[in-house]
Amino acid sequence: MIKRQILVVTLIVMLAGCNKELSYSYIKIATVHKGIQSFIDQVEDQNGLYVYFDKKKAVYVFLNGKNVVQGEKATYFERFYAEGDGETLNIYFDEKSTEDYANQSVDYQLLYKVNLDKDYEYIKAFRNGKHVPIDVASGN
Repeated sequence: MIKRQILVVTLIVMLAGCNKELSYSYIKIATVHKGIQSFIDQVEDQNGLYVYFDKKKAVYVFLNGKNVVQGEKATYFERFYAEGDGETLNIYFDEKSTEDYANQSVDYQLLYKVNLDKDYEYIKAFRNGKHVPIDVASGN
């Protein structure tokens, strides 16, 4: 009886360990590995939404608004989140603008790591609730 209970508990723990959940977190750009850093270096001269696939385990989402044209407002980002919907990974973020170019309290560049719970066929991005294209997607 004891051996059977131990076997059942072991199986539950093993199954729970295999159950991945979709999660996301803010990542400091300086802490990423060379492949992602190289990708960011290639695209950071243009504002936009960039996605890097990391071996089907994670997706890095780079939001860039650091390039400001003189006389125009600066773009910054807030409220990022991701969720799965069937075969689609949905990425949501809010984009805002300011004329205070030196404002240190807003994020002109953000990098998020989305840990995938499964393989997704599609990725859709939504800026301020509206569907937008991804500017560049790359990865390995």
